[in-house]
Amino acid sequence: MLHYQYLHRRSFVRDGLWLLAINVVLFFLFAQYDVLELIIGLVKEHEHLELDEFLPLGVTLTFSLMIFIYRRLAELGRVTQAFEELAKQDPLTHAFNRRAGQAILHNFYVKAERDGEGFSLLQLNIDNFKRINDSYGPSVGDDILINLVNIIQKNIAANSQLIHWHSDNFIVVLPGEVTSPYEFSNKLRETIAQQLFTTDTITCSMGVTSWRKGLSLQDVLHNVEDALLDAKAANKNIVKVA
Repeated sequence: MLHYQYLHRRSFVRDGLWLLAINVVLFFLFAQYDVLELIIGLVKEHEHLELDEFLPLGVTLTFSLMIFIYRRLAELGRVTQAFEELAKQDPLTHAFNRRAGQAILHNFYVKAERDGEGFSLLQLNIDNFKRINDSYGPSVGDDILINLVNIIQKNIAANSQLIHWHSDNFIVVLPGEVTSPYEFSNKLRETIAQQLFTTDTITCSMGVTSWRKGLSLQDVLHNVEDALLDAKAANKNIVKVA
C-alpha cells in the first residue's frame, strides 16, 4: 500500500503537476508535427530493421516502469511511515515523546475550545529516582521506567494518551469522560506503588488539573506542574489537584 500522507506531501504533488504539464505540452507538439505519422513512415521505409517491433516493446517497457515506480513508492511509503513513528516515540519506553505529546495536547485543546469537550492532565514523577539509580544502577532505572509505562498503559482508557515528558516525568491526558481525575490518579498511584518494583518500594507523586474555558494550553500545563510540585513538597507519594 502507498503511504497516504506521503502521497499528499507538497513536493510530491508539485512534481506530479509539473510532469503532467510537461506531457500536455509534448502532446500538443506531437500533434502539431504529426510525430506518429513520421514514425510510421520511417518504419515502412526501413522494414528490414524491424522498427515496428519497438512499438509493442515501448508499451511493455512503460507498463514495467509503472510497476517498478509503484513498488518503489510503496517501499518509500513504508520507510517514511516507520520514520514518522520513530520520531514520535521515546526510544526507551516507546511511549509518545515530548514532540508528539505537544501535538497531542494541542489537539485536545483545540477540540476543547471548539466543542467544549474538556480534558484533564495528570503529571507524575517517580519519587527519589536518583536514589534508585545510585543504589541499583542506571540499567535498573531504565527497567523501572519501562515497567512504569506498561503499568500506566494497562490502567488508562484507550482514548487517554501517555507522554514521556522528560527524564522520569510523564503526562497522562485524560478525556472528559474521566469524571473524577483525582480518584483515577490516586488509584493509579496505589497501583504503581504495589507493582513497579519488588526489591524496593518506589512511589510516584502526582499533580492533576482540568481544562476550563478561558485557560490556554500553557495555563493548563503550568497548573499541573504546580500541582506536581505541591505533591513533591508534601512528603511525596500523594496526589495534589491544581
